[in-house]
Amino acid sequence: MKRPVIFSPSLLSRGLIERLLQPAESGLRFNTCPPEPIQASERQDKGVFLLDSYSPEQALGIRLQSIQDVMSQDKHCLLELGLPSVEGLLRQDIYPIVIHIRPKNKKHKKLRKFFPRCGEDSVMEEVCQAEELQLETLPLLYYTVEPNTWSCTEELLAALCNAINSQQRAVAWVELDRLQ
Repeated sequence: MKRPVIFSPSLLSRGLIERLLQPAESGLRFNTCPPEPIQASERQDKGVFLLDSYSPEQALGIRLQSIQDVMSQDKHCLLELGLPSVEGLLRQDIYPIVIHIRPKNKKHKKLRKFFPRCGEDSVMEEVCQAEELQLETLPLLYYTVEPNTWSCTEELLAALCNAINSQQRAVAWVELDRLQ
């Protein structure tokens, strides 16, 4: 069973997913679950994973059933979810591959070049730092793509595909005592 994939910093998820799904042959290995509007009555549902960026009046999320449907097609489900969703997925016996893309330098110029939608440098820097701290608290091992392993979009996408393949073959180590 192919494991779903979560990217960090999550700001980059949508751009990365769009690019990973672009080559025609990628549809054989990858799919995604587009976020959908989630009613207020469903927001506490354990089978619904909310996106980090949701606002109270317009919550977007991804349903467990949608993720399971992609997994049943033997494809990696590329998720636009943030790190807080990892524990919820683990509680549903879904072991995501978490891939952290370490920024090149303090200014994140290398990442900004590919993902201009990320907004202000300072905002991106804060988000990256906050997510690096969150990574340390995950009850699951994550994979880091180091900045020296890529210098253009194609190389980054190739590094991500390699990481997904290697992590799919690896054992998923979970600290069960942290999953209370």
